[in-house]
Formats: sequence, structure tokens, C-alpha cells
Amino acid sequence: MNQNHRANDADENSPPPYRAENPSIAIIGCGPRGTSVLERIAANAHLIAPDERPDIHVIDPYPVGAGRVWRQDQSPLLWSNTRADECTLFTDDTVTCQGPAVEGPTLEQWARDLAAGRLDLPPGYQPAPGTREEAGRVHAGWFATRKLTGDYLAWCFWRSVAAVADRAHVRTHQASVLSLGDVPDGRQRVRLDDGETLDVDLVILAQGHFQVKPHGPEPRLAQHAAAHHLNYQPTAYTSDISLDAFPAGEPVLMRGFGLTFIDIMVLLTEGRGGRFCREPSGELRYIPSGREPTLYVGSRRGVPYRSKFAYVLPGPPPRVPRYFSPADFADHSLDFASDVWPALARELTVAGYRELAHSHPHRLGVDAGDFLDRLDAAQWQSPEFKDLIEQAVPDTRDHIDVDGLDRPLENRRFTDAAALRAWMLHYLADDLERGRNPRYSAHLAVYHAIFSISQALWAVVQRGEVEPGNGSHSMTAFFDFCRFRTSGPPGPRLEQLLALARAGVVDFVGANMKVTCRGSVFEARTSSLDRVVQARALIEARLPGRALTRVADPLLLHLIGEREIREQVQTDPTTGRRQPTGLIDTLGARPLGPDGSAHPRRFVTSPGDFPRPRTNDPFLHQSDAVAREALHALVEARSGAPHVHGGS
Repeated sequence: MNQNHRANDADENSPPPYRAENPSIAIIGCGPRGTSVLERIAANAHLIAPDERPDIHVIDPYPVGAGRVWRQDQSPLLWSNTRADECTLFTDDTVTCQGPAVEGPTLEQWARDLAAGRLDLPPGYQPAPGTREEAGRVHAGWFATRKLTGDYLAWCFWRSVAAVADRAHVRTHQASVLSLGDVPDGRQRVRLDDGETLDVDLVILAQGHFQVKPHGPEPRLAQHAAAHHLNYQPTAYTSDISLDAFPAGEPVLMRGFGLTFIDIMVLLTEGRGGRFCREPSGELRYIPSGREPTLYVGSRRGVPYRSKFAYVLPGPPPRVPRYFSPADFADHSLDFASDVWPALARELTVAGYRELAHSHPHRLGVDAGDFLDRLDAAQWQSPEFKDLIEQAVPDTRDHIDVDGLDRPLENRRFTDAAALRAWMLHYLADDLERGRNPRYSAHLAVYHAIFSISQALWAVVQRGEVEPGNGSHSMTAFFDFCRFRTSGPPGPRLEQLLALARAGVVDFVGANMKVTCRGSVFEARTSSLDRVVQARALIEARLPGRALTRVADPLLLHLIGEREIREQVQTDPTTGRRQPTGLIDTLGARPLGPDGSAHPRRFVTSPGDFPRPRTNDPFLHQSDAVAREALHALVEARSGAPHVHGGS
């Protein structure tokens, strides 16, 4: 690494670097990941570094705990996409990390305790305005606002500060980091955009989802929009954009049908004064304010992700994996489509059918026990397997189809827009019913099985000997399928989409949406029907993709420019094709430079979804591993005794 050439990179007119006498750690980024790492440092410090009293500097331009995504200064109309009872930042007895489990409340439990006045408020934390009011409405199936979730994260942060107070001093910096460099004694010089410079022993990068520059067709579309006075919004996080430029009554093309679309849909309708009301029949109706644009939505699939479930499994959770074992794939290269996909598909399919047999045996055409025995014995997709399903599961609504289920518009062609609209309304209503009615709990079992299988699959993928393949059974397609099944909107959002479509505020463009520029308009075409939709406004209703080659974060730009980090790539063992991942390449938790050397004083975390309680969540594994490795390195840095890495 470049040990000395940036030792004096602070501006000559700036204050001298802060240099504590105590050992010191800087955590850069303090959303859920940085907060989780701090909590794990607090849990492990007395075991690994009992004689140290470090200064811990927590640096983030946004409020600590909440960070950028969950900050409290955003619209209360924006919700978390995960049920309150499925959000936690704490370990429990299911988490197989090396550090001690320190249990804490889920978001739901925290809200209930706050509303009841029995929650301990650590020093530094005060509930934001409106938090107690919403907390009083929270229940197990509640989808909290992002503001409330951010308040929970802030409480988690300050609780961790209090937990480590007798062993460390935590100092917060609401700033961005501009550069990171080595000084001659091995310390790390961290330069902030507020003019302060810190010299610390170790640095942990916990920035989560970093900013990226526009790519692909976005710069060209932006230039065309500027030249023709059109409205164009490239990919971005919803809370970071302004929608004021999109006028009422005008058509707006929206490319993307995921959660970003749902956010923008709500802000451009209810956020502009429209109201949802319940008819005596039970149907949700939308009453426009007159300030809404007309939204024409399309995407690659042409449909939104599957909605979240509003109930819990009536039967036992699926025992997964049954058939998929990393040991079965050891010591040889694999083709994902032919070797891995069949085992995964069998796991998910059987999980659904076992739930059907346990909780709804009356819907089977054969004895439930006999069905399960024959299901286990049959080879995947063999004639015996297919005959069994046809005989034992007569209602097609109970069929578990993991092959093509996430592409419902594939090979469908409609005569006109009215036919597409009718199909979409039926599809959305059917999906809403599936998420509400425990009759469909077999599909909920598949949802749980996807999470349960992830660790075994990751163990295989991490070996780097899996050919990702192409097509509908490739590794990319499988992960895409998993996101489609598990990362959809809350059911109430899907019901609002239905109401908006019935009110004529939302219309559907179809699948494989392509947008072109034609003079003073954007034009959208799809494979679903022969129609061209024109509009003077286009919103890329998608999240920016991760790519270090397009990073806009000043610190990461600096580290790339100084050749301090490189991007992790997946290599196809057969073709040698290299696929960037958007992640910083590491050895353990230490970042690797282009020459493959690991930095001894820096650690990197990866972004991840909100941890789920009692699932042995990998998010918590990584936070614990990084915290323990950093504490070991801190002891090493202060004592000069080498630490055997990997034994944290």
C-alpha cells in the first residue's frame, strides 16, 4: 500500500490533525450497518480488548443510526418495505456469530414499549416529533414509516453508545469524508469536509449504498431533455429527488415497477392531496385532488414485485435445506443451471407443498402423509414427480411454480391497451388476495424457504467455482427471482395501486419497456402490445446500480484514484468471463489494492437488507466478524503483537 506519500495531505491552513492518546477507531457511515458494527464492538470489547479504552469516531453527513436512507427528515408517506416485527438490529440465540448475543427489541417491540412508556431512553436519544403517535399504532403486521424506522435506528445507536460508555468514548461527526491516507506510524488520516482531520488507528468503511453517477442511456436522455425542455429524472433514491417539475394533468412515463415506483406513485398522488377511502363494499377508492399527473408505468417484467404477506405461517416453518448441501458441491466446478438450480428449485417447491400438506391437507387429492413420502422419494421434475403433483394437487392455485413465475407477461401479447389493463387489474387483485388470505400459505412457505436457503447457497458461490450461466436458470436469474418473491411492496400499497389504476391515474405500458427520444417527446414501446406512449416527462423509477466504476462518493473516488481499493469480480470458471459486483474486494474484511495486498488498518462492510429476527441473519454475522477483527487489530496496533487473522 501507499504508506507515506499522503502522510501530510491536510491543508496547511487547516487545524492540525486530531490525535488522541487513546487507541482510536473511525467508523465511516452510520446507517444500519455502521450502527450494527458499533453494537458488536460494544458487545465484544470486554472480551477482546479489556485493557483498551478507545476513542470511536462515527462519521456520517446524515443523522447517526438512521443514515441516509432512514433519515427522519423525509415524507411520512414513505414506508419501510418490511414488517415491523421482521426488523431488528440485535443478535439472538439463533445467530451463530463468535461474539456474545445481546438481545434487543424488534422494531415492533420497540414501538410498543415506547408507546407504553416503558422504554429506556439512553443519553443522546429523544424521540422525533410524531414518533410516539405512530408507535401507538404499530402492530406485528405494521409497515413503519421510514421516519419511525430511522428513530428506532437512532435509539439502537445511542443504546450502543451507552453500552460501551465504560470502555470507550464515542464521538459523532456530521460530515463527509474526503480522503483517507496512511501516516508514517501506521495511523490513518481521515480528512472531513468540515475542515477537521482525524488521525486514528483503524478505519471501518460502513457506507452502505453509495452514490453513483448516471450511466447507460441516462446521460444521453438528460442531454436530450435539456435541449428540448423536457422533464427527466435519472435513477436516484426517492428521498433525494424533487418531483415539483412534473406538472398536474400531464402524462409521465415511469420506467421501473419496483419499490421506487411505489414511493414516487404515492408522492405524486396522496402526496399532492389525493385521498383513499373505503367503499361500503370494502373496495378501496381514490379521490383525486386534480394535482396528479397521469403515470404510465412499465418495466422489464411489466408487473410489480409480489406483495408482502399480511399473515404468518399456520404450520411449522420450512426445514431448509433438505436436499441442498454445500458439501455435495465441493471440490469441483459447477454449472449453476444444470447443477445448482435443480437443487434450489426442489427445495423451494417442496417447502411450499409440505406447508400445503401440513396446514391444508383437505385440499390434497391423496393422504397428506403418503403425499409427503412420495414427494421426498421422487426425483425432481421426473415423470413420477409431475404425475404426483397432478394427482395430489388438483387446484392449480395451489401449484408451486418456481420456473417462470416471475415473468407472467412473457410471451403474452394484447390486442389493445384495454385488454392489457384488464389483465393487470386481475393480476394485481389476485396477488393482493394471495398476500392476505392464509389459504395461500404454501406461497408464504416458499418466501421463508428463500431466506433459509441463502446461507447454504452463499457458501457454494463464495468458493468461486460456479459458472453463473445465462438464461432463465442462471445465477443472476435466480437472485432476480428471489428479489421478485421477497422484496415486493406492502399489501396496502398494492391495493392503492389498484385504486389509482381504477381511477385512471395510473396506466400500464407492459413488459420489456424501451424508451426513445423523438423531437420534443419521449416515446415508450413494449412487447405487450402494439402501442406507442408519448410524454414530455420521464422518471427512471429504479434504484441506481452499484458499480465502483461509476462511484460518486468522494472518499471512494479518492481511494480508487490512489489505487487503494479494487472492485470484487466473479469469474466464470469455464469461460474466464469476469463480472463486476459493485463491492469492494476484500480478504476477510480488509480491502485489497489492485496488487492484491490487504490493508492492515482498514476494514470494509457490505450493504445488506434489514436483519430479520430469529433467522441467523448473515447481516449480523458480518457485523460481528468485522467488529471482532477490528478489535483484534486495535490490540495488535497498540501492542505490536501480531494477530493471527481469521481467528476472530
